[in-house]
Amino acid sequence: MRLTLVLCLSAVSLAAPTKFLDSAYDWSDELAEFYGKISQYISTAKHNIRASTCDASKIALPSYASGLTSSSGLKPIYVALGRGTQNYTCADSTSSSTPVAAGAVARLYDATCIAANYPSLLEKLPRLAYKITLPTSDDASFPLSNIDLLGHHFFYDATTPEFNLNTTPKKQHGIVMTKKAGSIDAPSNAFAGEYGAVAWLYLTSTDGTVGNYKSVYRVDTAAGSPPKTCEGMSSAFEMQYAANYYFFGQ
Repeated sequence: MRLTLVLCLSAVSLAAPTKFLDSAYDWSDELAEFYGKISQYISTAKHNIRASTCDASKIALPSYASGLTSSSGLKPIYVALGRGTQNYTCADSTSSSTPVAAGAVARLYDATCIAANYPSLLEKLPRLAYKITLPTSDDASFPLSNIDLLGHHFFYDATTPEFNLNTTPKKQHGIVMTKKAGSIDAPSNAFAGEYGAVAWLYLTSTDGTVGNYKSVYRVDTAAGSPPKTCEGMSSAFEMQYAANYYFFGQ
């Protein structure tokens, strides 16, 4: 792992004028706290070369996700920051109709090394990432943490969430076809956005999966929920969201 994963870009950002940060990242007290912790890790890393290693075996599903089925017996493979949209449809634009989920589309950014070394930073990423516009280039790194694109999340069909981790000829990390196996409501302290944070999910792999993937967890969700009714909404609409995705396998 290169320490620049999150730290080098952040060190530059910490030294940058506040006016620049205001326009680039919608500067806030929460973001200041995030970069403050990074500054502490930078200081620690100078005296601990092991801080620059990336050992996925150290990754564990957060204890606050205990309401989801355990990943016991499986090993962590990747953790990704997902940033995109939850998609919905409406039969009409009246208060008598309710939005129906119609899949999701998101880019997945490789946060594996952050999860291994700085889990307290990882849980903060989605709520911060939600406030940042995605890079225009499909293969660009994510600006908040300078983490590389790992793959794409979308729905293969109406009931099959797909995670395609093959991004370039040299980055072929597999494909995870999944089905929903469990869910819990996002906690009350989750970042709500406009209408609330989408649920946390436990997904299991299905036929078509390429690689030794067995399960995917969506946790630390930020926003993404639709309004309670379709009043004033179009027949199809999107809600911005962010989340952390944990990939487990054999």
